[in-house]
Amino acid sequence: MAIGWSDFSYMNWTKVSIGFIAIVILLRISTPKNKSIHFLYFIFLFIQRGFFSIRINNDDILEIYTTDRHQIQCEIIELQKGEKKWNKGIAQMQYLYDREGLETKCDDQLLFYTDQLSSNQLSIGDIILLESEIQQIKNKGNPGEFDAENYWKSKNTYFMSFFVNSDFIKIHDASVLFKNRLTQAITSTLKQHVQKNHFGIVKALFLGDKSSLDQEVRNSFSTAGAMHLLAISGLHIGLFVALIFSFLKLFSKFISRNMALLISLVFIWFYAYIIDFPPSVLRSVLMFTVLSVGYFINGIKNQINILFFSGTLLILMNPLYLMDIGFQLSYAAMTGIILLYPYLSQLYRPKKKVFQTTWNATALCLSAQLFTFPICLYYFHQFPNYFLLTNLGIVLLAGITVGIGALLIITLKAPLAPLVIAPILSFTLFLLIGFIEWIEQLPGAVAKGFLLKPIEMIFLIIGSFLIYWALVHKKSPLAGGIAGVIVMILIATFHYRQLHKNHIVLFNSNKFSCAIHVGNKTYFIHDNLEEKKYKGMLQDYDRCYPGELKIISLKNQNLIIENSLTSIQFLKNEKDFSLEINNKLYKICYSQIKPTSSSIATIGLPWVKGADIRLNHAYFFHF
Repeated sequence: MAIGWSDFSYMNWTKVSIGFIAIVILLRISTPKNKSIHFLYFIFLFIQRGFFSIRINNDDILEIYTTDRHQIQCEIIELQKGEKKWNKGIAQMQYLYDREGLETKCDDQLLFYTDQLSSNQLSIGDIILLESEIQQIKNKGNPGEFDAENYWKSKNTYFMSFFVNSDFIKIHDASVLFKNRLTQAITSTLKQHVQKNHFGIVKALFLGDKSSLDQEVRNSFSTAGAMHLLAISGLHIGLFVALIFSFLKLFSKFISRNMALLISLVFIWFYAYIIDFPPSVLRSVLMFTVLSVGYFINGIKNQINILFFSGTLLILMNPLYLMDIGFQLSYAAMTGIILLYPYLSQLYRPKKKVFQTTWNATALCLSAQLFTFPICLYYFHQFPNYFLLTNLGIVLLAGITVGIGALLIITLKAPLAPLVIAPILSFTLFLLIGFIEWIEQLPGAVAKGFLLKPIEMIFLIIGSFLIYWALVHKKSPLAGGIAGVIVMILIATFHYRQLHKNHIVLFNSNKFSCAIHVGNKTYFIHDNLEEKKYKGMLQDYDRCYPGELKIISLKNQNLIIENSLTSIQFLKNEKDFSLEINNKLYKICYSQIKPTSSSIATIGLPWVKGADIRLNHAYFFHF
């Protein structure tokens, strides 16, 4: 897949494939009884599937990046309905019409944002004729920002559009699907019985819909290392299965264990269908299904094989799953749990059940964290230092909350039951949110400043496997200790390097803004930007380059920042705006540059063409 994303040509791929086949044939001739050759055949077919699925998909992408308005016939396949000004959705494009009415068949997905009125009028399954500008999904290129381009690329979505009620005509009004009617009924009923400040969390916990979450809540959960609780994953599936088994155990005289397993399977597949099969849920449900089938037939018992078998099936169905961050974290966590948890859980065996339960939960968290932390550092640039305490609290509080919430959903139509259960759910949510906010406020709750390169992440993953191997197999504890020390040294080195990078970075924004990072201090300087415009951008930057922050608005004033490393001056009046870095003068341009004989270098805002430095992405000056 990685080669599929690259510029590797079909000719070079053919040469590699022929070479691989030649090697396999030679191995077959020299060692005809070697059964591992069959594994090489499988690997070859697997790689071919990944390469061609990505390459063919990329080759078929229409070149429709333009500022012109297009007419598009498309079907709504995902839609969020909330109280936000703009609600997100995904449409499957079917036909594209140009200004002359020429029809082009297309099979790409379109990310769209529409106003609240339109989102209430549209439903999943509707087919609309949309007239709107289409643009490619691109990152701004500012430090630490969410990689939207690759995120949506992993979902086979390359284009986006904004439209309002007057921009579309409904061609086909789809009858509301059963699952949509069910989720709408659950959502509306929860809204009636759950406190307003808890509604967004309840939707995320049970329906996987984070559209109603406040940014403050997201930040709190991210700092505490509890974001996985807001994304439906194996944790939720495991809790649901445990609740089902506990409930059915009350009727053990009438329901056998096999029947309980079957009921659990039906429930979790139906639940995955209701929330549209996100990769993390699909992985968990598929793995539980294979485990259950193995239990029924007394066959497969190797959990790691089952895990990789489920992953292989998912990737064969859709190779883009491999690029999904949730998929990567989910499989990394399960790999750690399967490999390391049995060993760690046996290290300490207290007699009292409460201590044993606490230690088992601790061992589970440590096992999952060992294999996920390199991925977390790579994508999120920070690490929650109290992750162990957070997850121990989540295991207890989330289990209770999910159980009570599930009971509320089941009894939504029962008389009086919601009135009794809803206050209990609100109280458990109050405890859960309070616990997360308490973790967030602890000193040193999060370590920031990890900006890893892909090769550095790979080194950390290899180090994690070496630590596991030395711990579990006990053949070389010294090697495990050395591996652990190397991993810590690498992390410390990456962190120190990041914290002590001195630079000025010019941001891609609608007004000039920059950050000067010197030592442990950050000066954020902007040309009268509104706080809501730079707040998120500055938070993203702070994750990569943390420091004591000072925010300065120029407002037609001159500013000088000097130290032993550099001298930076901002010279601003009503007509001109200049930046001087170590005696090198740059003119800041907001409008298109007219040809002149001036020797002064120019820095243009994102829309300015012809500038020496164009800020359609962040630009660094290191010193």
